[in-house]
Amino acid sequence: MALRPMRRSGYSVLTFGALAAALAVCVSWLVTAPPGNRWEPVIQTLALVAAISGVFAERLAAAQERERQTLRALADELAKNTAILYDPRFAPLDPDRPVHRVFPRPVLSATDAALVSGVLADRGHSALVALLHAWRDTVHELNRRLDLAELRSFVVEAQSAELLSVDRDLRRTDGHLHRARHLRGDIERLLLERYGHDAELAARVRAIPAPPGD
Repeated sequence: MALRPMRRSGYSVLTFGALAAALAVCVSWLVTAPPGNRWEPVIQTLALVAAISGVFAERLAAAQERERQTLRALADELAKNTAILYDPRFAPLDPDRPVHRVFPRPVLSATDAALVSGVLADRGHSALVALLHAWRDTVHELNRRLDLAELRSFVVEAQSAELLSVDRDLRRTDGHLHRARHLRGDIERLLLERYGHDAELAARVRAIPAPPGD
């Protein structure tokens, strides 16, 4: 069973408090021990320093692994969203034969998890976090606009002129589809430029097919 946050924090304070107290005792013992009897306090002091360093190193390694997994999940989601945002259903309608369409929706599960979990809370990730916030807001608004576009097309039983109007509104250069595509490209570039040292992450991002021209 997962520990509650307050309980985990209490265990951390207890662990580090006990180690710090033990280290203080050993240092005091080392200072006050006779010159010929200092081997044991020296060994105890080194052991405690190694224990404290090991705890910090383990936490740092765990945090870095969480960051890697989060970034790779973002890269995988970016690949899915690239296919969605450039789906043929977003292509311009044929003016002579406009049809009703049901649009695919970009997904945000990895983005939401990255922002809510706090894994990217370190200042070094500030540029990515800012982009993810903008991306999430844009996708939420795009999905809402897609809902409205489908309502206009199906519920109102739109005719050809209305279908073409919906298509023009959706594909405006200042619209949310265009902005979502632009932000998608920004995230892809940032993942490669800022985090390209992770070979697996870089490989996943480079494997994303290049989107066709808007």
